[in-house]
Amino acid sequence: MTAALGFPYNDPMKVVGLKDMRKKDTPLHYIREWSGVAVLENAGKTAERPFVCSIERRPVGAPEITARFLEDPEWPLLPLLRSLKELLAELDKNGGLP
Repeated sequence: MTAALGFPYNDPMKVVGLKDMRKKDTPLHYIREWSGVAVLENAGKTAERPFVCSIERRPVGAPEITARFLEDPEWPLLPLLRSLKELLAELDKNGGLP
């Protein structure tokens, strides 16, 4: 029903890339922090929004990834954060973060 009305959130916006990643110095060796710009894409349109994130290594289990956008992405936030965290986890696993 919402598609017939042209509801704009049917097609999820995703984070397709990261730019200008800068690692912040932290006094704790098990927490790493970055700032950067996320490249967002939906239906051929792209946008860029600054963000900050951190990855905390735990003694057991998967690392905890936190992220937040510094500007309103003008789109539902939860799918974007999930997409950003998935990309960060993949880059961390493959050694692609600075």
